[in-house]
Amino acid sequence: MYSLIRPLLFLSDPEHSHERVLGLLEKASHNSALRTLVSALAGSCPNAPISTMGLTFRHPVGLAAGFDKDARALPALTALNFSFLEIGTVTPRPQPGNPKPRIWRFPEAQSLVNAMGFPGEGMAAVRTRLESLRQKELLTVPIGINIGKNATTPLENALDDYQSVLRELLDFGDYFVVNVSSPNTAGLRTLQEPDSLRNLLAPLLDITKARKPLLLKIAPDLADEDVQTAARIIRELGLAGIICTNTSIRRQIVPRAATLDRGGLSGPVIFDRMIECVKFARSELTNEFTVIAAGGIDSAERLNLALAAGAQLAQLYTAFIYRGPTVVRQIMGK
Repeated sequence: MYSLIRPLLFLSDPEHSHERVLGLLEKASHNSALRTLVSALAGSCPNAPISTMGLTFRHPVGLAAGFDKDARALPALTALNFSFLEIGTVTPRPQPGNPKPRIWRFPEAQSLVNAMGFPGEGMAAVRTRLESLRQKELLTVPIGINIGKNATTPLENALDDYQSVLRELLDFGDYFVVNVSSPNTAGLRTLQEPDSLRNLLAPLLDITKARKPLLLKIAPDLADEDVQTAARIIRELGLAGIICTNTSIRRQIVPRAATLDRGGLSGPVIFDRMIECVKFARSELTNEFTVIAAGGIDSAERLNLALAAGAQLAQLYTAFIYRGPTVVRQIMGK
């Protein structure tokens, strides 16, 4: 069915189509009959339970941050078979993000470029929504919260923003992700430098005080040795793990995307580099640390390659756009 609907969705601007789909999922999240319909569209999915970070996942495949930035549609997304959901990136204050257009599709490569820049309603709105969902017992899978800084916050004050979001939402997420790897907020990736990472992550760990897992999300564009250095810092400080990876600034991998002067590339074209990053990270991290693979996973074969490389969990986003509501069932092999 999605193969019939997708051409209609792809006639519209990507962000407009995204908002339409998210709006429908938001409505379904608050209507049990609609959630049942969403679940029927998704089909059944086999269980393959995994325990890591002190959490239990019914199988390895979750939804990456960026699709539901403000926690608007979590119950319906759960009905689509995702075993965990990551919201965000959440910033302290509401912000509009970068100028539009800021999402581009490249169907010939099953890929996207996004230059969103963390648009969102801010941490207070997200807290209100998550608090309500938890009170109503509508959150039945682990919820990750990806945190970042506002675009107007100077880099030297970035820690203040990360601390603010973490404190505000600590009681409402099951794990937290420090996003210093988006290419769409000016200067953000400089926070991946070793000294900057230590100065950022150590105070955030003081806030969590081992109550909730804290992970770092890195860029696929880091040099091999920098991936290993980031993993060593995770090990030394005692974070829960790492997400490999965010989107790539190597837009020239897709010829038509090479004409863009901004944005991060996602989809199967970054899969090989993601796998390399997973391997480099795992070489520094024992199995007590969680590695989540994110980048181009769109099939059972690619999921298995990510798990074989050392990941315990995997995240999708771009594959969901191109494959629709049955994507998790397809990747889980049913």
